[in-house]
Amino acid sequence: MPIARPRAEIVELQYLRAIAVLMVVVGHLHQAGGRFTGADILGPIGYLGFAGVDVFFVISGFIIHTLYRSAKRPTASYVLKRLNRIYPLYWIFTALALLGYLAMGDSLTRQIADIDWLTTVALLPSSEPPLLLVGWTLIHELYFYLVYGLLLFLPGRWRWAAIAIWLGLTLLAQTSWLAPKNPWSALILSPFNLLFIAGLGLAELRPHLARTRWIALPLLLVGAAIATSWTATHGLEGMADAGDRVLALLTLAVALVWTVLAWQPRWHGALAGIGDWSYAIYLGHLLVIGTLARIIGQLVEPGLASTLALYMIGLVLSVALGFLTHRFMEMPLLAAGKKQIAKLKRDE
Repeated sequence: MPIARPRAEIVELQYLRAIAVLMVVVGHLHQAGGRFTGADILGPIGYLGFAGVDVFFVISGFIIHTLYRSAKRPTASYVLKRLNRIYPLYWIFTALALLGYLAMGDSLTRQIADIDWLTTVALLPSSEPPLLLVGWTLIHELYFYLVYGLLLFLPGRWRWAAIAIWLGLTLLAQTSWLAPKNPWSALILSPFNLLFIAGLGLAELRPHLARTRWIALPLLLVGAAIATSWTATHGLEGMADAGDRVLALLTLAVALVWTVLAWQPRWHGALAGIGDWSYAIYLGHLLVIGTLARIIGQLVEPGLASTLALYMIGLVLSVALGFLTHRFMEMPLLAAGKKQIAKLKRDE
């Protein structure tokens, strides 16, 4: 997912982005393996990889607050930088997904006529996911950027009061008192807000995190136990209801980010590289996995060997595509966008 980088946290955040995106890739490999190659290697626990999305939301809250906590008001560059991070590469992969639909047609889960193109292109809330399925998470990301931008209109001392109100409304929406009735209210009051708010809290407490590392690590173990137990029991269905999902995965997602920031590990540089490519990997991995799973499913007898091949080849190709996309598409697009944003600022 697209996340800007504050300089002081770059290595830890690269690690976290890498962990999160690899979790999501493994989750989708597991899902594709069950559908196309016939061997359920990991069982329902394989869907725990989708918790990587929840980790991304916590990271996003942390980074945005780290970057803009001292801002006195939202600026045009805040808005344009956020849009520049998300849309150009998303549109490219949406176009590639469209080509896939045109090429494979009935072998996919939806008909092209069923796609709502306005909500797909603009990443607006809808009862149906975008054509590029991972785009549903970007809708939540954009909403968070909007809310945080609105918070910047407030004096600094009032912002946390407003966040507390947002938190309270989100919690109230999980009851029948304020249950969402349509896609827009479901987005505004989504339980995923809790993950972004947790990231804001971690950013606010950043100077103290190192002193709390012995709290963070046990909490991570507790969170992992809760998430693993939930996923082992409920499988993919346990991810369907956003409220249940966040309740089961919140501790794991928050504690993982907290632990890495508090302990400040130094791991292999390759992991940091994957963190740099994470948005490109995230957008492209489903195209890789969907195509590869169909090829392996047709060429290799269903079973353990074909599923292992899908896992190994799919993971390598997803990362490779992410690297190439980041190097030759994402970086030039970001640079071009930043150049235009800088020009607009000079002309203001």
